[in-house]
Amino acid sequence: MKNRRRPAAQVTPLIEDAGLFKCEVREVPVELVPVFSRNNRGDLVVKGIVQPNTEVEVVFAGRRLREAASLVERMKKLRMQGARAALNGHEAMNQISRLRLPVRVRGTWRLRFEPDASGWEMKSYQLIAAQWAFTDLEGYTVLCGWPPVEAEDRVQDRAREARARQAAAKAAQAARQAPEA
Repeated sequence: MKNRRRPAAQVTPLIEDAGLFKCEVREVPVELVPVFSRNNRGDLVVKGIVQPNTEVEVVFAGRRLREAASLVERMKKLRMQGARAALNGHEAMNQISRLRLPVRVRGTWRLRFEPDASGWEMKSYQLIAAQWAFTDLEGYTVLCGWPPVEAEDRVQDRAREARARQAAAKAAQAARQAPEA
């Protein structure tokens, strides 16, 4: 199959965000579990839990990947704290899924279908992150990422300008034709 991806040097923020954020961007409270992976594009994929205890994948893609470094560091520290608690005999920390970091993610949902071991298509959800906020170890809220870049609607702007010129021309013509009193 032919690779249709653009070279990285040709990908602008507008092109990147048009591919990532095709649906409505909304704010979603997620509890991230310190389980990381990468997809075939090199994006960071983190396991997350949304209410009511539904497992999702949160994807940090493209230029937002570098911004996710502080979140990854915070989650690694959370995992180390959980490992220390498990060594000290804390039963609840023996399962990594119980280690959760509350994060508010602004992003869009992507529905995926993947075959399971028996060949049936299984539905899963991905939350593509544009911006996210979490609490650091000192208790401060850290905001990372960027809102999606939206394409300018140049056709609509040109039509609006044309209507304004047309209205101004009609007003000037009416002023010339009006009898002076």
